[in-house]
Amino acid sequence: MTDTAIPTRSAPQGLEARISALVGKPLFWVTLVGLLALFPIVRAIRHPVPPPPALKIPLASFVLTDQRGHAFGLDDLKGRVWVADFVFLSCPTVCPKLTARMAKIQHRARNLGEAFHLVTFTVDPENDTPARLASYATSYHADPARWSFLTGPLGDVETTVIKGFKIAMGKEPVSDDSNLFSIFHGEKLVLVDGNGFIRGYYDADDAGVDDLLSAADVLVNIR
Repeated sequence: MTDTAIPTRSAPQGLEARISALVGKPLFWVTLVGLLALFPIVRAIRHPVPPPPALKIPLASFVLTDQRGHAFGLDDLKGRVWVADFVFLSCPTVCPKLTARMAKIQHRARNLGEAFHLVTFTVDPENDTPARLASYATSYHADPARWSFLTGPLGDVETTVIKGFKIAMGKEPVSDDSNLFSIFHGEKLVLVDGNGFIRGYYDADDAGVDDLLSAADVLVNIR
């Protein structure tokens, strides 16, 4: 019977030996930690964070009613960056497009979490009740924790929209001999910071939404 030699693992050779020797030196780890610490600094220098929007208009306090029938106002938004838009539920043209844009913003800003909120104001509060707003919100997959739909007494809504946001709203006769009225309202998206200051008015198109989200990200990170 012959003895069979059991192969033994040879010492690392070549590149493997050099890597093992390098990793075993404390200086390697000190250098690696230093480079990792410098990476965010170098990245910030190469890709500087844009400044926050220069516009800063104080928004007057308001309290209205959300789609769940709860009182909701400026104090509930304190500390959060948020976006406002203005619609009415019977609108067949512009308003669905505005709400679809807000739905896209909700999706794209999901990484901002509770630091970011959406608020839709109806400009037809006499017809747009909390229950109708709730149904409308559901049809656009609105997360009630991140997107509020507000209604209330007409006078309070007008004060908030016209005097607060500086956004037009109202009704005008369809013709001189008719009792029918056409509702009109501003179509801008309004960015508000966590301290209740209006920081920008944006078009509800691709470029406008991109600019709005960029500014919102800056405001969230400096609050």
